[in-house]
Amino acid sequence: MNNRLSKNLISYHWLLWLFLFLLGALVLIIYQNFDFSIIVNAFHNNFLDQFFKYVTFLGDGRFVFLIAFIFLIVNKKFGTSLLISLLINTIFIQVLKRVIFSNQFRPSFYFKSLIDNGSWNMIDGVELYEKFSFPSGHTASAFCLCISLCFFIKKKYYLLILVFLAYLVGFSRIYLSQHFLIDVLTGALIGSLIPLLTHTYIDPLIFDKKKIKV
Repeated sequence: MNNRLSKNLISYHWLLWLFLFLLGALVLIIYQNFDFSIIVNAFHNNFLDQFFKYVTFLGDGRFVFLIAFIFLIVNKKFGTSLLISLLINTIFIQVLKRVIFSNQFRPSFYFKSLIDNGSWNMIDGVELYEKFSFPSGHTASAFCLCISLCFFIKKKYYLLILVFLAYLVGFSRIYLSQHFLIDVLTGALIGSLIPLLTHTYIDPLIFDKKKIKV
C-alpha cells in the first residue's frame, strides 16, 4: 500500500467510520432495505422530523460547494483540494444515479400505497422523489466534505464529530424517506474514498512545492 495512503488511514476517525459503516452493513443484512425503512418510519416524532429535515441540507450540493468556495478564498490549497474532490464526487455520483442505475426507485415509489392511505409518516415541507435512488447524492456530498475537512483539521475530537455528522446526514435520507440504507452506505463509501484518494494522489501533483506556491 502507498505510504501516504497508509498514513492517511491511520487515525481514530477512520475507526469510527469503519465501525458505523459495518454497523450499517449488519443492519442491512438483518433487516434489508424495505424492512429497515419501515422500522425507521415508525419512529417519527416532531423533534426528529425537524432535526433531520434541516440536518439533511448539510449534504446539499449548493451547501457543500459554497463551503468549498469559501475555503478557496481563505485557504487556497485546501479549498482547491476540496473543490476537486467535490467535482469528482458529483460527476461520479450523477453518472451512477442517472445513467448506470437510472432504474433504481426511491422508497416513495415502493411505499406509494402506504403513503396514499395515510399509513406512512410524512414530514411537512419535504417533497418525496421517486427516481434516481442509488446511490445517495446527499450522503456522498456530506462525506466528501467531512472527510476532506478531516485532512485540514488537526484536533482529533473534531474529526470524530465530522464523521458522526456525515453519518447523521446519511441517516436523515432514510428518515426522510428519500433513500434506502444501501443507497446511503454506498454514498458514504464513495464520498469517503474520493477525498482520500484526492488527498493522497492528486494533491501532491498539484501542490508540489518545487512547482507551485500556495
